Amino acid sequence: MQIQLIGIRKAFDGKEVIHPTDMTIEDRSFTSLLGPSGCGKTTLLRMIAGLETPDEGEILFGSRTVFSASQGISMPPERRGLGFVFQDFALWPHLTVRENVAFGLRAAKRTEGLDAKVRDALHQVKLDDYISYYPSQLSGGQQQRVAFARAIVTEPECILFDEPLSALDAMLREEMRTELRELAGKLGITSVFVTHDQHEAMSMSTRIALISKGSIEQYDTPENVYAHPATAFAAHFIGASNWIDDRTMFRPEEASLSAIDGAEEFLAKVTGSEYMGSGYIIHLEYSQRRWTMESRTKAESGSMLPIYIKPERIVRL
Repeated sequence: MQIQLIGIRKAFDGKEVIHPTDMTIEDRSFTSLLGPSGCGKTTLLRMIAGLETPDEGEILFGSRTVFSASQGISMPPERRGLGFVFQDFALWPHLTVRENVAFGLRAAKRTEGLDAKVRDALHQVKLDDYISYYPSQLSGGQQQRVAFARAIVTEPECILFDEPLSALDAMLREEMRTELRELAGKLGITSVFVTHDQHEAMSMSTRIALISKGSIEQYDTPENVYAHPATAFAAHFIGASNWIDDRTMFRPEEASLSAIDGAEEFLAKVTGSEYMGSGYIIHLEYSQRRWTMESRTKAESGSMLPIYIKPERIVRL
């Protein structure tokens, strides 16, 4: 399902938290709304869901208008046909896994074939043997899978994820990133994923909407957001960046200690080295700016190193 936002704007107590925004989320894509806390990404998600009402603009699901300020249309969340996966999983502690997953079907009075649908959803998330368990008997990762099964059992065309991995430990987050992305792709579901974690967004998404102070700074593939940041905010927020001046930067992996034909040369002072097993992270100072780069060999603090960067690898904003 394609989702279109046209001129969407939202203010709270007179303060504009989402500036007029146009955005198209493509059918079957995995789109991340990425940005720091308070940037407006969750408000944007809640407006798509129908949990917040925009002050202006329109929202279309395919050819269906679910919100229009000018036409007075505001379809409630339960009629938008969306699945939800929340940060705290929002499982009912007194219900078994089976009943938690079946809850949405019962609420929609879609009880025909209910048991088969529940079992199929649990099979998709590899929880066939946990159907009679209660949430308290499950690990964090298993609870996350139950929440996803509950979201897909109603066969939505789109699932909204509100920072669903933030409650998990680091290793489990990494495992669940892969599982959620693969499942969404396998089921052909449009996914909109809110996160403040750039690694989540980069590893899971087909497109990233990078948001700052209520505006979309860049909406592009992860590769382009990283390699071709559109704004200084994008360059600072995504990945590590070495700044030559206020408008010019390069990524640390683009720097070389070996001379390259046609490369630009910069003489930088070594301020320290960190051994990382496979090599070293070299800390440098150039024109009172701090740089880092990767190297197979250690560099002595206080020494001066020539750094070579291909001109096409230098980002000029």
